[in-house]
Amino acid sequence: MNYRILVFGFLAITISSHLNESKAQSLSEGVLLRQQGKFKEARLFFENVLKNDENNADAHSNLGMIYLDRRNSEYDVDKAVDETEKAVELNPNKGEIQFNYGAALGIKTQNSGVFKQAFLAVKVKKAFQRAVELDPNLLMARIALGQFYLMAPSIIGGDNDEGWKQIDEAIKIDEVQGRFVKASMLAQKDNKADAEKEYKTLVSSYPKEWRTWKGYGYFCLREKRTDEAIKHFQKYVDLRPDTADSYQSLAEALIKKGEADEALENLHKSLSLDKEYVPAIISVGDAYIIKGQKKEAKESYQRAISLAQFDYYKKQAEKKLKEVE
Repeated sequence: MNYRILVFGFLAITISSHLNESKAQSLSEGVLLRQQGKFKEARLFFENVLKNDENNADAHSNLGMIYLDRRNSEYDVDKAVDETEKAVELNPNKGEIQFNYGAALGIKTQNSGVFKQAFLAVKVKKAFQRAVELDPNLLMARIALGQFYLMAPSIIGGDNDEGWKQIDEAIKIDEVQGRFVKASMLAQKDNKADAEKEYKTLVSSYPKEWRTWKGYGYFCLREKRTDEAIKHFQKYVDLRPDTADSYQSLAEALIKKGEADEALENLHKSLSLDKEYVPAIISVGDAYIIKGQKKEAKESYQRAISLAQFDYYKKQAEKKLKEVE
């Protein structure tokens, strides 16, 4: 059994309406620190809140999500589960708190053995179901529950019909995000034709939404339709010339086509916006490989390894460095 739960993005915790204004403001400041990647400061902030109010469920839940963020040098799934579980014990009737607990359990499930996966999966499903019951409009809970049903084996609660139902409910809440997830899930299930229909619907209905062009671009890139991918990524650049990721995405497609010089031009723009953007640094190495400049490629991969905060990018750069040596 190979069970996985996908958790999208780094989740912003909104503050419940029952908190008084000063406490809501205080917690909001802590959430902002986390969203800015200031994890140590955020952790200390919520720990101080808990010193004064150890039964503050929202503070425990936020602290758990800090430990669950892979950008955090103190990343610790077990601590994330402990804190979010404590939050559920203190306040079992808040959708976000249930969802955060399910998200933490979902990551723990990925890293567990086969038998423990089955045990934890039941808890994950229950948490996501409860989150949706408590807050039917909580987008990420709808998406997570839908993904669970679509990805989990039937023996532990997987159900394709129920999964697509939840994704369709997510579309009602946020059509762009919902259809984007639906397209991704369809593609994973090798239903490429229906996945592309979703992307076409998005770019037709929301031509000024950068997420749709980026998503469609990577779909085309995976399908080896490089010229189409380049056109879609150019749209992404036009809509978001202020982000390093847009130029890197375009460069990635140009590298696939063998256009190293044009790719490097875009990568320089990317790195001018964020000089430590690891995906762009890796792509610089890829472009140098095309140009036969192995020394420069090695230097780029080594720099990426030294800066990478995510294991995915670190391993990617290490693999490429090994191949070029």
